[in-house]
Amino acid sequence: MRQSLVVLTVLLTLSSFPKAQAADSAAGCIECHSKQTPNIVSDWKLSKHSQLEVSCVSCHGDGHQSASDVAKVKIPTPETCAQCHETQVEQYKHGKHSKAWAAMMAMPTIHWQPMALIEGQKGCGACHKIGEKPT
Repeated sequence: MRQSLVVLTVLLTLSSFPKAQAADSAAGCIECHSKQTPNIVSDWKLSKHSQLEVSCVSCHGDGHQSASDVAKVKIPTPETCAQCHETQVEQYKHGKHSKAWAAMMAMPTIHWQPMALIEGQKGCGACHKIGEKPT
């Protein structure tokens, strides 16, 4: 029953955003980001968001329209996700990944550090070694 409500909420949200406008917006995003960040576009195309026609604007806002206004892009937060995925966000907020993310974000320079300083036993790589081959 709860899952049906989530799907209904997503569909109602999408119906309030004209499909032609959503398609135009997504097309502009896809055109540029296919060159700038092709793996992100590929991931989106394979996702349920794409299948349900949830455009980039739904999660990232419509402030960013060109290379000159990248600072206007909205970075999704758990609150953004909760608009459609309330149950999952509540579960996330009570889990260890939420606490790890908060700890990482408390270090203001983490994103500017060389990967060698945050990989391995220091960061997400301490627990997640997906694809790592033993040497």
